[in-house]
Amino acid sequence: MDGLYIITSISDNINSCGVWYKPHYIHFSLLIFSIGFLFKVSAAPFHFWSPERGLGKSSIVGSKLPNSGNPLELLVPSHSRKTVGGWTNHSCMVISLKASEKNEGNRGSKSVVCNNIAVKEQRVDGSWCGTNLPHLRCTLMGFERNYQVKIPSYQIIQRRLYSTESDFKDNIEKLPQLNEPWFISGFTDAEGCFLILIRKSPKNKLGWQLEANFTINLHARDLELLRLIQAYFEGAGRISKERNNCCDFTIGSLDQIITKVIPYFDKYPLKTNKYSDYLLFKEVVMMMQRGEHLTNEGLQKIINIRASLNKGLSLLLKEAFPASVAVPRPPLPLDNTKLHPQWVAGFTSGDGCFKVSIRESKLYKAGSRVVILFVLTQHIRDELLLKSLVNLFGCGQTYSYKDYVEFRCQSLKDNFENILPFFDQYPVLGVKAQDFKDWAKIAEMIQTKVHLTKEGFYQIRQIKVGMNKGRYLK
Repeated sequence: MDGLYIITSISDNINSCGVWYKPHYIHFSLLIFSIGFLFKVSAAPFHFWSPERGLGKSSIVGSKLPNSGNPLELLVPSHSRKTVGGWTNHSCMVISLKASEKNEGNRGSKSVVCNNIAVKEQRVDGSWCGTNLPHLRCTLMGFERNYQVKIPSYQIIQRRLYSTESDFKDNIEKLPQLNEPWFISGFTDAEGCFLILIRKSPKNKLGWQLEANFTINLHARDLELLRLIQAYFEGAGRISKERNNCCDFTIGSLDQIITKVIPYFDKYPLKTNKYSDYLLFKEVVMMMQRGEHLTNEGLQKIINIRASLNKGLSLLLKEAFPASVAVPRPPLPLDNTKLHPQWVAGFTSGDGCFKVSIRESKLYKAGSRVVILFVLTQHIRDELLLKSLVNLFGCGQTYSYKDYVEFRCQSLKDNFENILPFFDQYPVLGVKAQDFKDWAKIAEMIQTKVHLTKEGFYQIRQIKVGMNKGRYLK
């Protein structure tokens, strides 16, 4: 600015005197201009120097923005401007400045420039290697109307694979409410899982990281059913897409598990041996809430519990904790075979099967016999539970094998008079509801003898091809 002033003054004076000045005057003016500019730049890092801070120390300057609750703090260094201050360009224009995270205020801030036009700043990871401390740099991102991400850290930290709370509120109005808590309990007995994840983590003091998850994994075609369950838990957790066309509904927040999951399953308990897994899971969650997992003794106790949960310890955990001794599994309550109808509907939505069998038979004009079956299969350890279904439905039989037990009803009369009315009153949900609808249609055709005609038999065969797995192989 001084140089420009000199050039202007010389020009004015010469013009007023009517004398033309020599060319080296311009060179002299540009030299003064450059010296003044360099002086201003070199003095910039010392603008905030004071005897109290001394040379070589830093000063934090806060400027409160009109829309910000806390000041956006800026670290102004007083050492080398290029290596410490973070000036990366050669024109001496400050475009970014690194600062320790602990000295930063708001992560995102909005400043108002001319005519109420807002611009947004964003903090991103820095890359200066002059210290072991992590640094950040504040970067001007542009006008707010052109900025697509409301919260910049969402774009930087991770890619979202599930609905946000606002998305959930928009979609939940389109979904029918699931008002039967016993249904969710039965469905969890069929498809749910209580997990205690234990992973190596060098960042943790003990070298291990623990995580508690309540999860339900289904094929993507049952995404709507997962949303119904999430709606019952008031939007807690997340729904994410996994491999093999599957979706997970997971509640992994310790607070949400304690306030939503545990009170629910305490009030509407599971009926299968998964109930024992839930009790072990609950015990670990309570230990984590008390912080016991942060001690060696508490961690070993959790490992012992984990050894009895689900399929036990992985090979990695067995090698890392060779002294582990599995705790006894809690016993099932005596009344676990007392079943609520909605529990049966939920359990059937997960593990039930409505089948149609066509068998060759010369006794029929169509050359084949049509049989409808209702089947529920479970691990052999839940044999007593499946036997209780015989009393509940008033029909069917159980068949025990080496590793599993099966409840089966294949009588047309029993299926038409017992099974079909039961699930009309307590319907299954998800894509299995479509299988039940086709199954009921075929039962009606058999009841009215339509299956004895060639046209009726052909129609039944076409319906059967599109049921169960065939529905998705078309």
